[in-house]
Amino acid sequence: MRRKLAIVLAAGMTAGLLAGCGSGESAGTKDTAEAASSQKGTQAQTESGEKVNIEFWHCMGSSNGELIQEIVDSFNASQDEVVVKAVHQGSYTDAGTKMQAALAAGEAPVLAQMEIGMLGIFADADQLVDLQKFVDAEGYDIGDFMPGLLDASYYNDALVALPHSRSVPVLYYNKDRFKEAGLDENKPPVTWDELKEDSGKLTVEGTYGYSCPLDQWYYMSLVMNAGGTIFNEQANGIGFDGESGTKPLYLWKEMIEDGTMHVPSGQDYNSSEACRNAFAGGTAAMVMQSSAQLKGLEKTCEFQVGVGAIPKDTTLSYPAGGSNLLMFKGHTEEEEAAGWEFLKFMTDTENALKWANGTGYLPTRQSCMESDTFKKMIEEDPNLQIIVDQVQYSTYKTPFIPQYQEAKEIFANEIQKCILEDNYTPEQAVESMKDRVAKLF
Repeated sequence: MRRKLAIVLAAGMTAGLLAGCGSGESAGTKDTAEAASSQKGTQAQTESGEKVNIEFWHCMGSSNGELIQEIVDSFNASQDEVVVKAVHQGSYTDAGTKMQAALAAGEAPVLAQMEIGMLGIFADADQLVDLQKFVDAEGYDIGDFMPGLLDASYYNDALVALPHSRSVPVLYYNKDRFKEAGLDENKPPVTWDELKEDSGKLTVEGTYGYSCPLDQWYYMSLVMNAGGTIFNEQANGIGFDGESGTKPLYLWKEMIEDGTMHVPSGQDYNSSEACRNAFAGGTAAMVMQSSAQLKGLEKTCEFQVGVGAIPKDTTLSYPAGGSNLLMFKGHTEEEEAAGWEFLKFMTDTENALKWANGTGYLPTRQSCMESDTFKKMIEEDPNLQIIVDQVQYSTYKTPFIPQYQEAKEIFANEIQKCILEDNYTPEQAVESMKDRVAKLF
C-alpha cells in the first residue's frame, strides 16, 4: 500500500507538470527542481509510517449502513497506511445540503456518496477531483464498469465519480395475495390496463391493490413509459410537455378515486418508507419501489415477495437512480491518493458483489455478471435476475445540470398538488412544471 500511494502521488505530480507544459506555460529548470523536491518530500512523508486519515460520507442507514461499515472495516484491516472513517449523513437530500455547507466552510470530506442528480451541482462549481489522472497513472481498467452506469460518472468529459449504489424502480408484489385473488403469482401486471385490473381484484376488505409514493422518480418512470423524458434534448426544459406528462397523473387520480390505490403519508423518503410499511403490513398488494429495497423487503415481509418491471403504457424506459462515489477538492495529494485506494477497494468486483447481494443495488461491473458468485446469487434469489434485466431499459442519460435538483423539487411539488387537490388538473400541473422549470434556465 505504501508503495502504491507513492506511485500515485508521483504520477499526479508528473501529470500536473505535463498539463502545465501543454497549456503553453514554460516549465523552467527552477520550477522543475522545485516540483521534483516537492514530489520527493511527499513520497518521504507517505513512507514515514504515519497513517493517512480520511472521512467518507455516506447516505445508508439500517442494514445497508451496517454493510457500508463492514466494507470500510475490511479496507482498514487490509493495510496499515490509510484509515477511513465512515460517517452517515442521513438521506441523499440531507447529505447534499450538508455537503454544500461543508464546502462553503472549507470542511468537506475527501470522499462522499452522493445521489447522481447532485453531481452536476458540485462538478459545475469545480469542486470534484477528476479521477482520470489516477486511472491513467496505473492503467486502471475503468472499462469493467457497466457502460450505462459509467456514463453517469462523467461531467464535460471529466471522470468525476465511480458507480456504486445504482438502482432502478421496480414493482414488488405479494405473491400470496395474488394466489388468493385468483391471479398467476408469476405474472405481475405488464401494462397500465393490467395494473388497474389486477389492483381491482386485489382490493378487498380495507386493503388496496397498489401503492406508490407521490415522488418525482416514480412519476418520471411512468412518464418515460408513456414516451416522455425528464428534460428535452436541449436540456433547458421538460421533456414531457403533453400526454406523456398528464397520463401518469390521470392514472393515479383514477386509481385513487376508485379506491384501488393507497397514498402513503409523508413526503420524499418518509413517503417511500410508509409505502414499504403498507406493503409489508398487508395494506397494499403491489408497490413501486427502488430495486435497492429488495433484500430489506424479503427479510421484513412474512409472505413471498415477487418482482416485476414497472408496468408500461407504450414502452419500457426508466430513469436509473441511486448514487455514485465522489472525491472532493481541497485536500492534500496524499489524502487524494489514499481516497483513490479506498475507491478502488469499495468498487472492486468482490465488494460490488457483496454490496449487490446484501442490498438489491445493481452489480456495477461486467466481471460481477460473469462470476460464479453472481450465478450462485441468482440461483438463491431469482428476483435479483429480474432486477438486473431492467438495466437494459435504463438507457436515458439524465443531463447533469446544476438546475436538476431544483427541477426535481418542482416536479414533486406539482405532483402532490395535482393528486391531493381535486380541482388541480394534470394539464395545469404539467403546464406549471413547464413554466417553472423554464425559469431555472
